[in-house]
Amino acid sequence: MYDNTVDLLSEKINYFQKNGRRIFATSSFQTQSIPLLHIISEVCPEISIVFINTGFLFPETYKFKEHVARLLHLNVVEISSETSLHLQKNDEGLHYYSSDTDYCCYLNKVKPLNTWIKKGDVWISGVRRDQSSVRKGMKQIEERENDIIRFHPMLEWTARDIYRHINTFNLPKHPLEDKGYTSIGCVPCTSRGVAATREGRWDGQQKTECGLHTEL
Repeated sequence: MYDNTVDLLSEKINYFQKNGRRIFATSSFQTQSIPLLHIISEVCPEISIVFINTGFLFPETYKFKEHVARLLHLNVVEISSETSLHLQKNDEGLHYYSSDTDYCCYLNKVKPLNTWIKKGDVWISGVRRDQSSVRKGMKQIEERENDIIRFHPMLEWTARDIYRHINTFNLPKHPLEDKGYTSIGCVPCTSRGVAATREGRWDGQQKTECGLHTEL
Protein backbone atom coordinates (compact mmCIF):
# COMPACT_ATOMS: atom_id res chain seq x y z
CA MET A 1 0.00 0.00 0.00
CA TYR A 2 2.84 2.36 0.86
CA ASP A 3 4.61 2.22 -2.50
CA ASN A 4 1.37 2.57 -4.45
CA THR A 5 0.29 5.58 -2.38
CA VAL A 6 3.68 7.28 -2.74
CA ASP A 7 3.49 6.85 -6.53
CA LEU A 8 -0.12 8.05 -6.62
CA LEU A 9 0.59 11.16 -4.52
CA SER A 10 3.70 12.03 -6.51
CA GLU A 11 1.89 11.69 -9.83
CA LYS A 12 -1.21 13.65 -8.84
CA ILE A 13 0.61 16.41 -6.94
CA ASN A 14 2.96 16.99 -9.89
CA TYR A 15 -0.02 17.14 -12.24
CA PHE A 16 -1.99 19.56 -10.08
CA GLN A 17 1.04 21.80 -9.48
CA LYS A 18 1.76 22.02 -13.21
CA ASN A 19 -1.83 23.18 -13.65
CA GLY A 20 -1.40 25.96 -11.09
CA ARG A 21 -3.52 24.42 -8.35
CA ARG A 22 -3.06 25.24 -4.68
CA ILE A 23 -2.75 21.93 -2.84
CA PHE A 24 -3.37 21.37 0.84
CA ALA A 25 -4.23 18.54 3.21
CA THR A 26 -6.35 18.47 6.34
CA SER A 27 -5.48 16.46 9.42
CA SER A 28 -7.01 15.88 12.84
CA PHE A 29 -3.67 14.56 14.12
CA GLN A 30 -4.76 11.28 15.59
CA THR A 31 -3.15 7.88 15.08
CA GLN A 32 -5.13 7.24 11.88
CA SER A 33 -3.66 10.43 10.38
CA ILE A 34 -0.01 9.50 10.70
CA PRO A 35 0.63 7.38 7.55
CA LEU A 36 -0.71 10.08 5.21
CA LEU A 37 1.28 12.78 7.01
CA HIS A 38 4.38 10.63 6.80
CA ILE A 39 3.94 10.04 3.06
CA ILE A 40 3.25 13.73 2.40
CA SER A 41 6.43 14.63 4.30
CA GLU A 42 8.37 12.42 1.87
CA VAL A 43 6.61 13.40 -1.34
CA CYS A 44 5.74 17.08 -0.93
CA PRO A 45 6.66 18.45 2.53
CA GLU A 46 6.01 22.07 1.58
CA ILE A 47 2.24 21.76 1.15
CA SER A 48 0.05 23.15 3.93
CA ILE A 49 -1.39 20.74 6.49
CA VAL A 50 -4.53 22.44 7.77
CA PHE A 51 -5.33 21.76 11.42
CA ILE A 52 -8.78 22.91 12.52
CA ASN A 53 -8.53 24.03 16.13
CA THR A 54 -12.08 23.81 17.50
CA GLY A 55 -11.03 24.94 20.96
CA PHE A 56 -12.54 21.76 22.41
CA LEU A 57 -9.76 19.29 21.59
CA PHE A 58 -7.91 17.19 24.15
CA PRO A 59 -4.66 18.71 25.50
CA GLU A 60 -2.97 15.52 24.29
CA THR A 61 -4.06 16.26 20.72
CA TYR A 62 -2.42 19.69 20.71
CA LYS A 63 0.81 18.22 22.10
CA PHE A 64 0.69 15.34 19.61
CA LYS A 65 0.20 17.76 16.74
CA GLU A 66 3.28 19.74 17.76
CA HIS A 67 5.33 16.56 18.17
CA VAL A 68 4.36 15.13 14.77
CA ALA A 69 4.86 18.48 13.02
CA ARG A 70 8.43 18.68 14.36
CA LEU A 71 9.18 15.01 13.70
CA LEU A 72 8.02 15.08 10.07
CA HIS A 73 8.91 18.74 9.36
CA LEU A 74 5.36 19.56 8.35
CA ASN A 75 4.04 22.93 7.25
CA VAL A 76 1.06 23.11 9.62
CA VAL A 77 -1.51 25.90 9.24
CA GLU A 78 -3.97 26.32 12.13
CA ILE A 79 -7.44 27.72 11.54
CA SER A 80 -10.38 28.22 13.90
CA SER A 81 -13.90 29.60 14.15
CA GLU A 82 -14.54 33.31 14.02
CA THR A 83 -17.29 32.80 16.64
CA SER A 84 -15.90 32.96 20.19
CA LEU A 85 -16.53 29.86 22.28
CA HIS A 86 -18.44 31.82 24.93
CA LEU A 87 -20.93 32.91 22.25
CA GLN A 88 -21.60 29.36 21.06
CA LYS A 89 -24.72 28.84 23.15
CA ASN A 90 -28.43 28.53 22.41
CA ASP A 91 -31.21 30.72 23.85
CA GLU A 92 -31.23 28.64 27.02
CA GLY A 93 -27.52 29.15 27.59
CA LEU A 94 -26.51 25.61 26.64
CA HIS A 95 -23.37 25.13 24.57
CA TYR A 96 -24.06 23.88 21.08
CA TYR A 97 -21.85 20.85 21.69
CA SER A 98 -24.52 19.59 24.08
CA SER A 99 -27.65 21.04 22.47
CA ASP A 100 -26.95 20.99 18.70
CA THR A 101 -23.85 19.04 17.71
CA ASP A 102 -24.42 19.59 13.99
CA TYR A 103 -24.38 23.36 14.42
CA CYS A 104 -21.36 23.13 16.72
CA CYS A 105 -19.46 21.20 14.04
CA TYR A 106 -20.57 23.73 11.43
CA LEU A 107 -19.28 26.69 13.45
CA ASN A 108 -16.01 25.10 14.50
CA LYS A 109 -15.04 22.87 11.57
CA VAL A 110 -17.08 23.31 8.40
CA LYS A 111 -17.29 27.11 8.31
CA PRO A 112 -13.60 27.78 9.11
CA LEU A 113 -12.42 25.41 6.37
CA ASN A 114 -15.00 26.71 3.92
CA THR A 115 -13.63 30.20 4.51
CA TRP A 116 -10.05 29.00 3.98
CA ILE A 117 -10.63 27.05 0.76
CA LYS A 118 -10.22 28.95 -2.48
CA LYS A 119 -11.65 28.29 -5.93
CA GLY A 120 -9.61 25.65 -7.74
CA ASP A 121 -7.94 24.17 -4.66
CA VAL A 122 -6.98 20.51 -4.36
CA TRP A 123 -7.90 19.16 -0.93
CA ILE A 124 -6.07 16.01 0.18
CA SER A 125 -7.89 14.05 2.88
CA GLY A 126 -7.05 10.77 4.58
CA VAL A 127 -10.58 9.31 4.57
CA ARG A 128 -10.89 5.53 4.12
CA ARG A 129 -13.74 3.32 2.96
CA ASP A 130 -13.66 1.21 6.10
CA GLN A 131 -14.32 4.16 8.43
CA SER A 132 -18.05 4.76 7.82
CA SER A 133 -20.93 4.14 5.42
CA VAL A 134 -20.57 7.69 4.09
CA ARG A 135 -16.90 7.22 3.27
CA LYS A 136 -17.47 3.80 1.74
CA GLY A 137 -19.14 5.44 -1.26
CA MET A 138 -16.45 8.05 -1.91
CA LYS A 139 -14.23 8.15 -4.98
CA GLN A 140 -10.48 8.67 -5.04
CA ILE A 141 -10.87 11.99 -6.87
CA GLU A 142 -14.05 14.05 -6.69
CA GLU A 143 -14.81 17.44 -8.23
CA ARG A 144 -16.93 19.74 -6.10
CA GLU A 145 -18.37 23.25 -6.42
CA ASN A 146 -16.06 26.17 -7.29
CA ASP A 147 -13.78 23.79 -9.20
CA ILE A 148 -12.49 22.29 -5.92
CA ILE A 149 -10.99 18.81 -6.21
CA ARG A 150 -11.06 16.36 -3.31
CA PHE A 151 -8.27 13.81 -3.41
CA HIS A 152 -8.46 10.69 -1.20
CA PRO A 153 -5.17 8.77 -1.59
CA MET A 154 -5.81 6.58 1.48
CA LEU A 155 -9.28 5.46 0.42
CA GLU A 156 -8.39 1.78 -0.08
CA TRP A 157 -6.27 1.51 3.06
CA THR A 158 -7.64 -0.45 6.01
CA ALA A 159 -7.07 -0.04 9.73
CA ARG A 160 -4.63 -2.96 9.50
CA ASP A 161 -2.68 -1.15 6.77
CA ILE A 162 -2.52 1.96 8.96
CA TYR A 163 -0.97 0.15 11.91
CA ARG A 164 1.35 -1.91 9.71
CA HIS A 165 2.72 1.32 8.26
CA ILE A 166 3.12 2.93 11.69
CA ASN A 167 4.99 -0.10 13.02
CA THR A 168 7.17 -0.46 9.93
CA PHE A 169 8.38 3.13 10.08
CA ASN A 170 8.36 3.41 13.88
CA LEU A 171 5.91 6.32 13.84
CA PRO A 172 4.15 7.68 16.95
CA LYS A 173 0.57 7.01 18.04
CA HIS A 174 -1.80 9.41 19.73
CA PRO A 175 -1.22 9.07 23.51
CA LEU A 176 -4.95 8.66 24.23
CA GLU A 177 -5.15 5.51 22.15
CA ASP A 178 -3.51 3.49 24.92
CA LYS A 179 -6.26 4.76 27.22
CA GLY A 180 -9.00 3.23 25.08
CA TYR A 181 -9.85 6.00 22.62
CA THR A 182 -10.20 4.72 19.04
CA SER A 183 -11.50 7.89 17.35
CA ILE A 184 -10.47 11.16 18.93
CA GLY A 185 -12.23 14.45 18.30
CA CYS A 186 -13.48 17.15 20.67
CA VAL A 187 -13.61 16.40 24.39
CA PRO A 188 -17.41 16.75 24.81
CA CYS A 189 -18.17 14.44 21.88
CA THR A 190 -15.55 11.69 22.25
CA SER A 191 -16.04 8.43 24.17
CA ARG A 192 -13.55 5.69 24.87
CA GLY A 193 -13.85 1.91 24.90
CA VAL A 194 -15.78 1.71 21.62
CA ALA A 195 -14.40 -0.83 19.16
CA ALA A 196 -15.57 0.60 15.83
CA THR A 197 -13.46 3.36 14.30
CA ARG A 198 -16.02 6.20 14.16
CA GLU A 199 -18.45 5.05 16.86
CA GLY A 200 -16.39 6.65 19.60
CA ARG A 201 -17.78 9.98 18.51
CA TRP A 202 -21.13 11.59 19.34
CA ASP A 203 -22.20 8.77 21.64
CA GLY A 204 -25.96 8.13 21.62
CA GLN A 205 -26.50 9.81 18.25
CA GLN A 206 -26.74 8.49 14.69
CA LYS A 207 -24.12 11.07 13.75
CA THR A 208 -20.78 9.75 12.47
CA GLU A 209 -19.55 12.75 10.46
CA CYS A 210 -18.79 16.34 11.47
CA GLY A 211 -19.79 17.72 8.08
CA LEU A 212 -16.39 18.26 6.46
CA HIS A 213 -16.93 15.21 4.26
CA THR A 214 -20.66 15.62 3.75
CA GLU A 215 -21.68 19.30 3.77
CA LEU A 216 -18.50 20.93 2.50
